[in-house]
Amino acid sequence: MAAGGGSGRGSSSASALESSLDRKFQGVSNTMESIQSLSTWCIENKKHHSAVVRGWMKWLRRSEAPHRLNLFYLANDVIQNCKRRNAIVYRASFAEVLPEAALLVKDAKVRKSVERIFTIWEERSVYPEELITELKSGLAKKEPVAVPVNPKAALKSKIVAEFAPQTFIEQLSVYQRSAEEAELKEKQLAALRVDVCSTETLKRLKDKAGGKKFSKDFDDGSGKLEEFVSFLEAQVRGGPQLIDALESADVFYEMQYKEVKIVANAYKTFANRVTSLKRKLDVLKASLPDPEDSPPPSPSEDAPSPTGSESPFHGMGRAEGGPHLDMDLDGQAMDELEGGVSPLSSPSTPPSPVP
Repeated sequence: MAAGGGSGRGSSSASALESSLDRKFQGVSNTMESIQSLSTWCIENKKHHSAVVRGWMKWLRRSEAPHRLNLFYLANDVIQNCKRRNAIVYRASFAEVLPEAALLVKDAKVRKSVERIFTIWEERSVYPEELITELKSGLAKKEPVAVPVNPKAALKSKIVAEFAPQTFIEQLSVYQRSAEEAELKEKQLAALRVDVCSTETLKRLKDKAGGKKFSKDFDDGSGKLEEFVSFLEAQVRGGPQLIDALESADVFYEMQYKEVKIVANAYKTFANRVTSLKRKLDVLKASLPDPEDSPPPSPSEDAPSPTGSESPFHGMGRAEGGPHLDMDLDGQAMDELEGGVSPLSSPSTPPSPVP
């Protein structure tokens, strides 16, 4: 009983402390008297430092920007005065939550004032340089701009990514076979139709055999009709899935058409550029002279005639005092020439005897 009573008193005490902190943090203002008064109370109740810092953080999350600045002024007063009042434990407790707290005071109305507090802590070495840098970085961090998402565009992208043409073709094939089967069953029903509402049909029933035949035909027709109704119900149940598939196919192939149209326009533009370039080349080609109609180049009038050793016939003329050599003489003529017979002598003149 004693233990249970102690536990109950402890829970009641914690609840009372939390309620008291809520009132104090909610009511703190930006006046020096309000901040110093609450700061003194926090330092005097240093044994509850964890609860105090938790309550401070809770109201920092709940409050608007101006009141968050008041709470930072309070934290600054506690952090800077706790050491000389033997409550240094507050510095460690606040250090655990300050990185998150810095992210909550990025509003332009209070950011500069909070940054000034961090600078003072840095100048007075209240906290390590690494923590101050982290706090300032969190204060300067910009919140990501939420890009509005178009639900229709997102749905289309999802459909295009998940659409499977082969599955869609199979669904259409199943539906086609089902439609053909429904048409066949309907024809069978028409052939076996028994008009039970016609009095003329009933009047034709003259004997028991005719009645049995009518009963059998009626049962067969009823069975076929029930089968056909069940078949149509199955088609109806599968209808929504087929409609969804058709709508997805419409979205998918519409996107495909747009992409193909872009590619086709690109090729069309390229073809137009090639055609334009060909026309320019044809015009340029027409302005050039025809190589077959061009006369051979004539030598310049100022070109000097070759003389002396420059002549191509140099060394091929008659030697001084010697016979003129014909380049077309055959070997025999050359022998006769070497033997002293002139190729210009008469063929009837015998050669001189050799002594």
